[in-house]
Formats: sequence, C-alpha cells, structure tokens
Amino acid sequence: MKWLIERSRYIAYIGVLVLFACSLTAYILGVYKTIKTIAAIALGEVKDDLALSSLFDCLDTVLVATALLVVSVSLYELFIGELKVPDWMLVRNLDELKSKFTFVIVPVVAVKFLQKILQSESALDTLYYGAAIALVTAALAAFNYVAEKERMDELEIHPEEEETRAQDL
Repeated sequence: MKWLIERSRYIAYIGVLVLFACSLTAYILGVYKTIKTIAAIALGEVKDDLALSSLFDCLDTVLVATALLVVSVSLYELFIGELKVPDWMLVRNLDELKSKFTFVIVPVVAVKFLQKILQSESALDTLYYGAAIALVTAALAAFNYVAEKERMDELEIHPEEEETRAQDL
C-alpha cells in the first residue's frame, strides 16, 4: 500500500500534460490573434481604439499562455522531478504556486479593464467593472500577503527544516 501511495504522485502527470497542452494552445491562439490583428490594422479595417483593444487581447492571451506554462512546469517540479528551468519558474509548495498564478491574474484583469474602457459606452458600467476588478485585485493581494506572512512565520519557527521536493524522493 505504501508503494502505491508513494507512486500516486505521478498522477500529477495528467495535470502537467493538460496544462502544457492548454499553454501550447493559448500560445498558438495568441499568434493567430496577433497575425489577424496586424493584418486588420495594416489594411485599415480597424479604428484606432479597436486596434488597441485587439492588441491588448493578444497580450492577454500570451499572458494566460505563460501562466499555464509556469503552472505546468511548477507542478512537474513539485510532484515528479527536477527540471532545468529558471528559478523564477519554480515553486516550493502549492501556496507559492497559487501566489505565482495570482500575479498573472492581476495583469490579465488590468488588460480586460483597458479593453472595457476602450469599448465602453456607459461610464457607470465602466465604474462598476473597475470597482469589481479593484475588489478582486485587493482580495488577491491580501491572499498573497497572508500566505507570505505565514510562510515567513513558519521559517522563523523551524529554520532548520527544509521542504521535501520530488527530486529528493
């Protein structure tokens, strides 16, 4: 039974592969949107404000693709084994992984807000949208602050303990 439980960590391959496929798909979608947007701008089919909105949509797609890739790499590193990737792509635990993902959510919602401003017809709707985004951003910032504080407190209590990583097993 112990052998089975220890090997169950390899189930994370499913998440790694699915997220990697999603990341690849999002990058391809980002390239497609970028080519389509550049062509529309070059042919003069798009007004300036809509061109900016389309470009921000391309940026948004690439940000999401990058976030999916980082989460995929991090899951592999946490559960399966060591990878040779930049340190900023690695996490030590699931809280850190969630924290990294929230740092991507904020720019994505900022891009969505800029798109809303450029396409807005109602100032009140834009205000409500901005207030909702501000609340979500504040909640994410509070989550990250609390998670980081708990991690620092834990390090102060047990500085000699190191976390076990997949490559240690």
